[in-house]
Amino acid sequence: MIKDLNYYITSFFGDYLPHILGVSKNTILSYRDTFVLFLDYLEKNKKINIKELKFENINYSIITDFLLYLENDRKNSISTRNQRLAAIHAFFKFVQKRELSYYDLCSSILSITFKKAPQDTISYFSKNELEILIKLPNISKKDGFRDYVLLLTMYETAGRVSEIADLTRKQITINKDCSFITLHGKGNKNRQVPISKNLADILKKYCDNLLLSDDNYLFYSKFKEQITTKGINYILDKYVDKARQIYPDKFVQHYSSHCLRHSKAMHLLEDGVNLIYIRDFLGHTSIETTEIYAKANPVVKEQEILKHSKAIDAKTKYTPKTQEDLISFLKNYEKKN
Repeated sequence: MIKDLNYYITSFFGDYLPHILGVSKNTILSYRDTFVLFLDYLEKNKKINIKELKFENINYSIITDFLLYLENDRKNSISTRNQRLAAIHAFFKFVQKRELSYYDLCSSILSITFKKAPQDTISYFSKNELEILIKLPNISKKDGFRDYVLLLTMYETAGRVSEIADLTRKQITINKDCSFITLHGKGNKNRQVPISKNLADILKKYCDNLLLSDDNYLFYSKFKEQITTKGINYILDKYVDKARQIYPDKFVQHYSSHCLRHSKAMHLLEDGVNLIYIRDFLGHTSIETTEIYAKANPVVKEQEILKHSKAIDAKTKYTPKTQEDLISFLKNYEKKN
């Protein structure tokens, strides 16, 4: 018996993603948001009754139209468009392996390619800018102390914003010789990030002041709820705006939500830390992802150029006669070929 679309969507989200693949909560929520948008699009733009939705209502053109709608009507970035397509691909790969009657439909949708996006410039704080930023929160006030600990923890751990928002007291281990924070990252993977004695002491004081138990989240909003990624971005933006007012010649970049993570990676590079260690520190699965930082850091580029400059012989190795012959060859190349 051929199962309907509703069955496969329910099975995909209720069993396959959390239990078979074991993907993170954030991935499931991202995929869910994609399907909410897609179903809403079908109902409003394609006049398809969601209660009667079938596989026969979906095809290659419907999906490509939806992707264009995301870009043109919702003004989503290419990156966001590609994330939505990745969720759709994941679902139809799931269906393709379980329902042969929809194999061709799934294949046509899986043939929709990701759109190439221009490489974004990595925004990060210089070491001097970071020192300024960390000193801005008023630590004599409860919210100010939270903001101070939040910014310091984000930088030292280079944690993703979602990893910091989900951080609980039991993920912090403070020992006399070595202290670390266990971050729960992409793909349900854990990594232990060592922290300085200074941060360990500050975190202990922070947790003791708030009487946090193991299962308590580390950072809360003013409404005493777990802080959200939007809340973290708001706090960061607040202090960046304040810093710009005090130092109008600094903080000139457009800072993304991961700029403290980027900053830590860049500073480790500038200090000569091997890319392999930085990859593991950041929780990247591929060294190619980490190499982006090396390509974007002007300090590292200058260091490499100076290191190898002696091997570069700027003097010409061509005699005047050789130069004339070479120019003649190049001018006549097209005629001969």
